[in-house]
Amino acid sequence: MAFSQPVRWLWIFAAPLLFSPLLFFGPPFRCAFCILLLSSFWIVEVVPIGITSLLPIFLFPVLSIVSAKDICQNYFKDSIVLFICTMAMTLAVEETNLHKRIALKLLCKVGTKKQTSFFLSDTATTALMIPIALAIIRATNSVAEDTGMNDGSSEESLEKLGDVKNLSRSQRGFCKALVLACSHGSLIGGTAIITSTGPNLVFREIIQTVYAEDEIRVSYLQWMTFAFPPMLLYLTSSFLVLSCFFMGPRHLLLWCARPTIEEKRVSRAVMKNIHNAYNDLGSFSFAEKSILFWFAILMGCWIFRSPGFMAGWGDFFPDGGKYLTDSVPGIVIVFLLFMWPKDPFTKDYSPILTWPMMQRRFAWSCALLIGAGYAISEGVQKSGLSTLISCTMKDVFSKLNSMELQVMVTVSITAMTEFASNVSTGSIFIPIVLSIAESLHIHPLYLALPATVTCSFAFMFPMATPPNAIVYDTRIVGMLEMIATGVLVNICCILITALNMNTWAYWLFDLGTVPYMLRNQNATLLCLNTSASYPNS
Repeated sequence: MAFSQPVRWLWIFAAPLLFSPLLFFGPPFRCAFCILLLSSFWIVEVVPIGITSLLPIFLFPVLSIVSAKDICQNYFKDSIVLFICTMAMTLAVEETNLHKRIALKLLCKVGTKKQTSFFLSDTATTALMIPIALAIIRATNSVAEDTGMNDGSSEESLEKLGDVKNLSRSQRGFCKALVLACSHGSLIGGTAIITSTGPNLVFREIIQTVYAEDEIRVSYLQWMTFAFPPMLLYLTSSFLVLSCFFMGPRHLLLWCARPTIEEKRVSRAVMKNIHNAYNDLGSFSFAEKSILFWFAILMGCWIFRSPGFMAGWGDFFPDGGKYLTDSVPGIVIVFLLFMWPKDPFTKDYSPILTWPMMQRRFAWSCALLIGAGYAISEGVQKSGLSTLISCTMKDVFSKLNSMELQVMVTVSITAMTEFASNVSTGSIFIPIVLSIAESLHIHPLYLALPATVTCSFAFMFPMATPPNAIVYDTRIVGMLEMIATGVLVNICCILITALNMNTWAYWLFDLGTVPYMLRNQNATLLCLNTSASYPNS
């Protein structure tokens, strides 16, 4: 949703006035003022999101919540360095066209049957898959003579596609399902890896900050073990919802049906163009092989630094590698990629990564947004807002069993993340649910893990997340269709999360056992002290 410039100018002055009554109360309410102001500025986009993300450096010190020195440290934490490493590796993959080779190879193997082609989209990133998806649509529906793959933008592809209103009902449904599968798969796929999305990084940083490593710890491998099985169920539920909503339940029976002569003809035409596009890439280049090698090394370093079930490479360092984090091997490999040649057999030396390319294509605003999330998290904790909210909700939630409480948390966060960025939602809610869990003597991960995962369940609105915006910008899917399917997928994902947390994750993290440091904590005394600590000044 794009706001006009007059609205943005008006909101710059209206928002502080609207939220100003909160400034006349204690630190928690002043922190709430900062959060509401930042969230509204992010939604309205009064200035670029990255610049708005720097406002905590001004707001928190001026309102005596956190010192400027402390708040600035949030913008270059270990998790942000890890994000930089991950993004640099992603740019290296794109720079060598390895991503295109992998996507086309998968399409060659899976085929172009409608069911399989849009299920494949659920496993790839939106920016990569949208042009490929549109090319499949053009060929499948025979609306253009040129059914080949192109490197154009989604907008250019759409112009060649034509108006989907002119297509038959089944063709139109397939188009809508295919492009929505791209955004759903992008959001869902990020839940499986702890370094893939902003909320996961926020969770990692908060857990490392609040708890000692021998108290509560979630390693790279543990997160993957916890999140990968439900991710497959999320993808399946998305596929079923989109199939039934746009093509009817009968469409699912076509998995076992023989393709018609027309479908075979179209499939052969599409496969021919996909194979041609793949063949145009030529054989594996030295740069592509190098990226595969270094990516495998990096994944191995992350998984086996401290895997838990065996001694990791970090254990061979002094003090058991307690000074090491996942950002250490990441920085080393990124450093090497700025030296590693694309092709050592030519006279013109060119490294895989260059600084001009990094400056131009790196998502700097995302790094600043994550930093703002950490700043908000510190403000929420130091101001006492997290304790105040958890104590306020304690009386209500104390009457619920732990599973009902968990469902309420996931539903609340899923609703919130539709209107605010997933990073800011995670930064606000994760400290709060940790405080609620501690006050009710529940294992903190029992609430924090589902709270983190559900921050990625933003399927309903275009402005909720960039993948949705990319899909909506194709003009193939309407707002009401996105909302309707988003609600259904949200419900399925919430139920799957609850099932996972009370079965597989419950055993994996031993969530039935409250950590030792929380067993003797007097939550009632904490809440009484909190309510007496914030006078109206």
